[in-house]
Amino acid sequence: MTIERRRLISKPGPVRLGKSLLNAERLLLFQVLRDVLAEPVGEGSTQADALLRRICLALTERSPFIAWAGYIVPDVQGPVFSAKFFAGLDAKALRIPAAAADLLWAVVRDKAPRVVAADDAKAPAWLRGLQDGVAEIALFPFGTALLPGVGLIGVSHPGYFARLGLDTLATFTNLGNVSLCLRAQALHDPLTGLSNRALFVDRLQHARGYARRRQRLLAVALLDLDGFKKINDQHGHAAGDALLRQVSQALQEVMRPADTVARIGGDEFALLFVDMSCLDAIEAVAARVLQALASVRPPSRDGRTEALSGSLGLTVFPLDEGDADTLLLHADLALYAAKAAGRGQYRVHSLDLGIARDAPLRAVERVRRALAQGRLRLDYQPMMQITGEMVGLEALLRLVSEDGEVVEAGALAAALDAPDVARPLGCFVLETVARQQEEWAHDARVAACQISLNISATHVLSPGFLDDVRALLAAHPGLDARALEFEVTESAALRDLRVVATTLRACRDLGARVALDDFGTGYSSLAHLQNLPIDTLKIDRSFVRDMAAHQKGYAVVAGITYMARLLGLRVTAEGVETAAHIRTLKALGCTVLQGYAIAPAMMAADVPEWMAAHALPPAREGGVLCQR
Repeated sequence: MTIERRRLISKPGPVRLGKSLLNAERLLLFQVLRDVLAEPVGEGSTQADALLRRICLALTERSPFIAWAGYIVPDVQGPVFSAKFFAGLDAKALRIPAAAADLLWAVVRDKAPRVVAADDAKAPAWLRGLQDGVAEIALFPFGTALLPGVGLIGVSHPGYFARLGLDTLATFTNLGNVSLCLRAQALHDPLTGLSNRALFVDRLQHARGYARRRQRLLAVALLDLDGFKKINDQHGHAAGDALLRQVSQALQEVMRPADTVARIGGDEFALLFVDMSCLDAIEAVAARVLQALASVRPPSRDGRTEALSGSLGLTVFPLDEGDADTLLLHADLALYAAKAAGRGQYRVHSLDLGIARDAPLRAVERVRRALAQGRLRLDYQPMMQITGEMVGLEALLRLVSEDGEVVEAGALAAALDAPDVARPLGCFVLETVARQQEEWAHDARVAACQISLNISATHVLSPGFLDDVRALLAAHPGLDARALEFEVTESAALRDLRVVATTLRACRDLGARVALDDFGTGYSSLAHLQNLPIDTLKIDRSFVRDMAAHQKGYAVVAGITYMARLLGLRVTAEGVETAAHIRTLKALGCTVLQGYAIAPAMMAADVPEWMAAHALPPAREGGVLCQR
C-alpha cells in the first residue's frame, strides 16, 4: 500500500522549537479551536463529519509544524479501521484490520494517546507508510463505544508533542468525542444501542457493492417479535423496553463481526449477513436467529414464562437484483409470509411473493378503470322458496374486460373492499339496482322480487354509507326501501361490531332487510347473531356443496338451519346445484334456495323472460325446479 503525502501549502523546513515558537504554536492552536467553533454545527452524521474535517484542514493550513492531520473510523464491513478524511495526505487506501497486538487497536482499547517516532522499527507497517517526511506521529483515540475513532497528526519536528504537551490537543479530542457522539445519535437506536434504519441502509448499500465485487451472497432480513404488543399492554412499556434490550443482546451474540443488526421500528429488527457462501448457510443463520430468540424470556405475571418467538423474512442479493429499498421491501414481503405461516417461522423471498403483493394492486386498478369506463354491470340470480315461489334476486357484480371477457366479482374480491374503490363501487351498485327496479316496475312479477345487494365491509363502515342510502331513496322516490336487502359479511362485524350494528339498524328503520352473508366461513360468532339486526342468514356454498358427501358438511348446514329457525331468521342456502341438495335442504327446514338448480345468474334484460317462461312448482322428489 502506497500512501501519498500532499502538502496543501508550502511550509518552512525544520526549525528549532524554542520557547517563543512553543507559545506561538499554543496560541495558534487556540485560534484554530476558536475559529472552528465559530461556525455552527448541526445535528446528524454529515455535520459531525464536517466539524472533524474543519479541524484537520485548519491544523495543517496554519501550523508550520503539522504536515498532515486526519481521522479514521471503523469500516462498514467489519472490524477494520479505514481513512475517513485526511488533510495534507492521500490516505484513501488506508485500511487497518483488527489485530490485538497492533498499535492502533491498543490505543482504542486503552483509550490513551500514543506518539511514534519516524525511526521506530517496531511501528506497524501501515504506520511506517505514513512516516515519509515527518518526524513523529501522534494517535488520539476519541468517540464512543458504539462509534470509536482515532485522530492522527504527523509533524515535521521531533519532540513536538513532548514539548507542546499532549494535553494541549485534548480539546480537539473532546471535540472529536462530541462529533462522533452526534454521529452515533444520528445513526444508532437510543434504547438498544443498535444501528438505526439510516445506518443500516448505508451499510446495505456498501455491502451490495462488496458482494458484487467478491461474488458472494448477501442476506437481508427483517425480524418481528411475536406478541410484543400484548407484553407491552400487560406489563407496561418499561418491561417492553427491557425485553427489547434482551433481544438486542441475544441477536448480537449470534451475529458475526462483519454482520449488522439494527432496530428499525418498535419491535422490528433488520439484519444484514455479508459474505455468505450459499443458501444453506443463509438458512442456517436464520435458524440460529430464531433459536436465539427462544433463549429470551418475556415477563410473566404468574411466574410461568414462555420462550419468545419471532417471524423472519429474508431476501438474498444478487439472486434478488434490487437496490437497498427493493431488498428491504422484498424482505418485508417474506416477513408477512412467515407471520402468516405461524409463530417462530422464517421465509425467503421468491418471485411468487412479489406477484402475490402486486395482484391486489392490479385488481384495484382494474376495477377503478372499469368503473370509470362503464364496464361494470350487475347480473341477477333468482332466489326461491322451498315451496317454489320466487322471493328475490341477488345482484351480482360483473366486470367486462376490454376484450369483452366477463369476469365474476369473486376473481376481484381483493379489490372490492379496497378503501379507494369500495364506496364508489357501492354507490354504483345502489344506483344500478334502483334504475333497474324502475325499469321492471311495469312487470308485477319481477317488481315484487326483493333485490339483495352485496355491501363491502369498508363501505358499510364508512361514515357516508347511510348518506348514500338516503340520497338514493331521495333520488328515486318510486323505490321502496322494503324492496332492498343489504348483504354484509362477518368481516365487517369483526372490524367494528358497534358501528356495523348501528348502521344496519338504521337501514332497517328505513325499511330495508339485512342478510348475513357467507355465514360459517369466517370467525362465526353467536354474538354476531345476537347483536346484529339481521333478517336472513345465508349459508355459504362450500357447506352446501359438501353436505351430501361429507357428514361434517351436513352437520354444519343442519346446525345453522336449526339455530336460525330458533332465532326467527330466514335461511338461504347458496350453491344449490343438484336435486339431492334440494331434498336434503327441504328435510332440514331450509326456507330459501339459490344456485344453478334454481337458475344461473343472468343479465337484467333476461330476467322478465325467464320468470315468464318458468312456472315454478314446489320442489319435487327426483327432479330439479327448473333447467339450468
